Order: sequence, then C-alpha cells, then structure tokens
Amino acid sequence: MKTRQVALTLYLLSCSLSILAEILNNELLLLITKPTIIPAIFYYYLTTKKSAIDPVFLLVLALNFIGDTIAMLKFEQQTLLLMIPFFLSYLFILKFVVQDVRQLKWITASGCISAAVFIFLMYVLKELIGMFSDSNPELIWPVVFYGIILGTIATISVYCYAVKITPSNFFMLMFVLTSVVSDVFYMLFEFIYKISFLNYFEFAAQLFSYFFLVKYFVLRQKQLA
Repeated sequence: MKTRQVALTLYLLSCSLSILAEILNNELLLLITKPTIIPAIFYYYLTTKKSAIDPVFLLVLALNFIGDTIAMLKFEQQTLLLMIPFFLSYLFILKFVVQDVRQLKWITASGCISAAVFIFLMYVLKELIGMFSDSNPELIWPVVFYGIILGTIATISVYCYAVKITPSNFFMLMFVLTSVVSDVFYMLFEFIYKISFLNYFEFAAQLFSYFFLVKYFVLRQKQLA
C-alpha cells in the first residue's frame, strides 16, 4: 500500500472511531482516537504535497487541534473559549481565499449569487442569535464576529467556484459547507435543541472538513507552482 493511502486510511479510521466513540459516549475511545486525527491528516498532507510546507497551514492545523482538545474536555461554559482557536484559524483561511479571489475578474452574475449566499448566512446567524440571546447574552458579539468571518469565507469561496471551477476551489467550497454545517449544528445542540443527531452530525462534519482543507491547500500549491 502506498504511503499516501496509508495516511488517508489512518485519518479515516481515526475519524470513524471518534464518531463511534461519540455515539457510544465512550470517553476512553474518544481520548485515544480523536487526538490522532490532526496528526493523521498532517501525515496525509506530507505524502501529497509537492512543494515546501506552508507554515500558515501548519498554524491552521495547530489551532484546530487546540480547538478539538478543548471540545473533548466538555466543561461548563466552554463555548467562548472553544471559539477562539477556530476563529483564528478562519482568519488565516480568509487570507488565502482573499488572495484567490483577487486573481479573478469580476462577473456580475457570480457576484449576485455570492451576495445572496452572504445574505442567507447572515439571516441564519441572526436567527441563531435570537434563539440564545436571552440565555447566553455574553456570546452575542463573539458569535456575530465569528459568523461574519465564516460567512465572508463562504461568500468568497462561492464566488471563486462560480467564476473558475478548479479542484482547489471545489475543496474549499466543501470545507466551507462542512464548517458552516458543523458550527450551526453545534449552536443548535448546545443552546436550543438537545437532539443527539445534531451533535453527531456536527461532530462528523467537523472531522471530515479537515480532509477538504488539506486537499485545498495541496491543490492550491500545485496551481501556484
């Protein structure tokens, strides 16, 4: 088996066992498997890249590892602390998608589609905040800033893909989709609807988003080479 296939198998196995541990509420299995996900996807990145390691990408992975670690602790009022590493990682990712979109020409139709996506996401953000604003008012502004950054990444990603269909733009779009689903379902589960399915789906979307992110960076580096 090729090294790349071994790395991908390790990542998928870690994700699958972590999801199973979450469903079974098996803390020991979760503590064993979840911390291996970021190292496994980094190993996959090393086996697929053709250029030098991007230090900013390493920082993004490190921030997500910190976020995953905080999420495993499951202490009271952890949401605000949990948001910090993921918010910082989104800021770095925003830098890359802004660089991508600056290389493209303006197309009005694609711009309108992207604007519609942003408006829709801001509407979802407004509705989510309205659902927990009374019970957790301290989270309103952090969630606003967090949502605007993620919404901006999503909007730019949609525009990039609409203007120029490339593998890297596709994987960034998939990363954004899984990230939005994960974050929205997290808020729904934590503060509104204690439905197990929401928790499991959010958990799985977050873990598999790392694969799309790695594919984006690898393919983007190939395009720039």
